[in-house]
Amino acid sequence: MRPIALSGFMGAGKSTVGQRLARAAGRTFVDLDREVEAAFGVPIQTVFATHGEAAFRAMEARLLRQALSRPDRVVALGGGAPLDPSSRAYLRSEACWIHLDVPAPELKRRIAAAAGGHDRPLWDELRIEQMLAERAPAYEEATFRVDGDRPPAEVSAAVEAVASSASGLTTTGPMDPADGELHRLRVEVPGSEYDVVVGRGLDETIEAEAGYVGDGPIALLTDWNVGPLHAARVHGALTRTGREVVDITLPAGEDRKDARPVMDAVDKLLVRGWQRSSPIVALGGGVLGDMAGLAAALTLRGVPLVQLPTTLLAMVDSSVGGKVGVNHRAGKNLIGAFKQPALVIADLRFLDTLPDRELRSGLAEALKTGLLGDVGLVELMESRADELLARDPELLSDVVVRCARVKAHVVAQDEREAGLRRILNYGHTIGHALEVTLGYGTLLHGEAIAIGMVAAAELAVDLGIGEVAFPARLRTILQGLGLPTSAPPVSRRALAKAAAMDKKLKGTDLAWVLLASPGNPVVVDLPTSKLDVQLAYLLRLGVFSESGV
Repeated sequence: MRPIALSGFMGAGKSTVGQRLARAAGRTFVDLDREVEAAFGVPIQTVFATHGEAAFRAMEARLLRQALSRPDRVVALGGGAPLDPSSRAYLRSEACWIHLDVPAPELKRRIAAAAGGHDRPLWDELRIEQMLAERAPAYEEATFRVDGDRPPAEVSAAVEAVASSASGLTTTGPMDPADGELHRLRVEVPGSEYDVVVGRGLDETIEAEAGYVGDGPIALLTDWNVGPLHAARVHGALTRTGREVVDITLPAGEDRKDARPVMDAVDKLLVRGWQRSSPIVALGGGVLGDMAGLAAALTLRGVPLVQLPTTLLAMVDSSVGGKVGVNHRAGKNLIGAFKQPALVIADLRFLDTLPDRELRSGLAEALKTGLLGDVGLVELMESRADELLARDPELLSDVVVRCARVKAHVVAQDEREAGLRRILNYGHTIGHALEVTLGYGTLLHGEAIAIGMVAAAELAVDLGIGEVAFPARLRTILQGLGLPTSAPPVSRRALAKAAAMDKKLKGTDLAWVLLASPGNPVVVDLPTSKLDVQLAYLLRLGVFSESGV
C-alpha cells in the first residue's frame, strides 16, 4: 500500500473527495493547505502577504513529504503543490498520484459558491484558464487522472477504483519500520529512582515491567482519542499478568485539562476501594499524562504511576520528571503536584498514529531540550529535519533518548524547580501566555513554545545576553521542522496579563529563561512593570501581531 495524493486546481474537490475516500478505505485524511497554515500559525492569505510565496512553497514542499511519509494516508494537495519539480518526482515515486480534472467554467462556479456567491474578480474564468494553462505541464505528470466534473460520490468511487488498480504497483516508499533496539536509562531523584525505557514494539516490556508495578488491580487511564487506537493492546498486555485492569477514559484536549475529570477519576477509584499499592497507568499524550499523574498524586496521598506516553511531546518532555497538573482559568498548569513515576515506557510504535502537526509540536520541545543541554541534538535536528518529519525510527529513538537523558540530569539535581530545573521553562513564558490568550487548541503546546523560544531569543539579544545571530538561526531551524516562528494576531494587553499570571512569578519579577548561546541557559528575573515594553519590542520584530482587542 502506498499513500494516495490528490491534486487539482482550487475548487476541484480534493478535500471533499479525499475525506470520503479516507472514510471508505479506513485511511487517514490530510489537507496539505491546513498543515501549511498550522506551520505558519496564520491563514494562507496571511502567509503570502507576510512571508511571501517562496516561503510558502518551501514549507509546502517540506510538509508534502511528511504527509506522504505514512502509507495509510489520503493527502489533498494545494493547487500549486505539484509546481515544484522535486515534489512532482516525489509524488510519482512515493505515492499513488491522482489528478482531478475539472473545466474552468465549473471551477469558477464552485469558487464563487464557496465565496458565498460573490464573484471575485481574481477568479474570473479568464484568470482560471490562464492559471490552468500555466500549471498544465505540472498536472500532466500525474500518474493517473480522473474526471472531477461530476458529483463527489462518483468522483470518490472513480478515485478508489484507480487506487485499487494501482495497489499492485511496487513502491520504494516508506514502509512500517521493524522493531528496533531497546534503550534504558535511569532517573535518580532523592527518594525515588525509576527507568525510562525507549524502543519500538514494547508489548512484552509493558507486560513484564508495567504489569508488575505495585500489586492488586491496575487502573488504565486514557482519553477518548488514544483509547480507540491503543487501549486494547495495552489492556491485553497488562491482563496477561493475571491482574484486574480497570479502564477509565478521560476527556482529550488542552481545553479540557482541568480538575473536574481528575476528581472524577479519583472518585471512581475510591468508590472501588482502591489501595495505596495499586497503580495507575497513564496511556496518552502530555495532557492525559498530567491528569492521570495528578490523579495518582491525590488518590490516597499517592499511588504508583506508570507513564506510557503516546505523543512525541510527552516522550521527550512531560512523561519524565514528575511535574503533573491541570489548568485554571487564571493560567496554565496552576494546579498540580510533584509525582515521580515508577516507570516510563516510550514505545515508538505509538507515534505511527500521531498526526503530523502533533509530531512537529513534539519536535519543538525536543529542540528546546537540545538548546538547553545537548548542542549535538540541535545540530542533528538542524541538519536532518526532513528525516525527522518523515518519522525515521532510528532518529526518533535517538531524539527521545537524548531528551530523556538531559531531563533526567536536570531533575536529579532539582526535583522541585527551586533552581536549575527552571531552565526547562525556556520558551514557556510567552508560550504559555499565548495558549491562554488565544484559547487552548488554537496553537498546540509545542507550536506556542516554538514562538516563545523566538521571543526569548530576541529578548536575550535586546538585553545584551544572547548571540546576535542566534534568533535568525533559531527561526531557520524551526521553519525546517515545520513550526511557526510568529503568533496569530493577539491582544497585547491580554498577553501581558496572562504572562504576569505565570507560575514562575516571584514577587513582582517574572523569571525568563534566556540563552547566552546554545547549551548555555541563564535565568533572568525581570520586573513585570517592563513587560509591556518587552512585548512592544517583540511586536516590532514581528514575533506576534496586535489584534486590537
